[in-house]
Amino acid sequence: MPKSDLEQLAEWRTLGARYSEETVHLAKRVLSSGNAGDQEWAVREQLAIAALDLGQTQLASEQIETLYGKFPGSPRVRILDGLKFEADGDISRASAVYEALLKEDETNITAHQRIISLALPSPSAVSSLLSYLDIFYSDPAAWSLLSDLYSEQGLYSQALGALGHLSIINSWDDGVVGRCGEVAYTLGDYHLALKYFLRAAEMQGGKETNVNSHRTRTWWGIKLAIQRLLDSPNLETSVPEDLQTSEKQLRLLDELATERLLDAGGQGVDVRRKVLYEEALTR
Repeated sequence: MPKSDLEQLAEWRTLGARYSEETVHLAKRVLSSGNAGDQEWAVREQLAIAALDLGQTQLASEQIETLYGKFPGSPRVRILDGLKFEADGDISRASAVYEALLKEDETNITAHQRIISLALPSPSAVSSLLSYLDIFYSDPAAWSLLSDLYSEQGLYSQALGALGHLSIINSWDDGVVGRCGEVAYTLGDYHLALKYFLRAAEMQGGKETNVNSHRTRTWWGIKLAIQRLLDSPNLETSVPEDLQTSEKQLRLLDELATERLLDAGGQGVDVRRKVLYEEALTR
């Protein structure tokens, strides 16, 4: 049975889907029909955001004005004001709206997120993110973004620390562990990088448990870290000596990594064979 316009809009709100052009079309039709009922205000808010997405600031302003008439001083409506200022390119006024909202309620998550968004990609976004994470520690997207910002500034130790928090929140995510390995590798701590890559590979499992067994990024990370350690075994590392991988273990792991890379199959297998063959000739 096909959904009514009102049901479709409600579903998109629940899913957080924008579909801006379709939303404007359906929302205008619902509102003009007078059949929105108690969903009218949610539909108007949805319409205002969609209109701003499309640059239809006049339509958005009409909805915001109507919402202010029903909910004077509402933080949600004031957020819409800030979004309109952003759409108009008036960043200072938008920031003032969000800052004022945070002075009244420091837990206003949308105001925090808009301030962070306005600060990107400048380094000042880091301080905004840290303030946000002091309140909303369990937001994985924020920790991921913080790590990226630190990496862009060459602050790899801090980037690794941010990923450490992310791995606590998303302890099931092998991708986060792999990212830790990549940052540790960039930092030059190859023993630590290897341990992260090996843990990521363990979490991914083999063909029996891993539906994405054609992925090879982690095993390439393992090979690269091993090569660095074999070439320069005395490099500085944060890993205690008794927990470091021995040369014998490194060579066995290198053979295993080669085996896994060749066994992965999938797209690019011929290129992998060539690279691994050339790498073997140099050893």
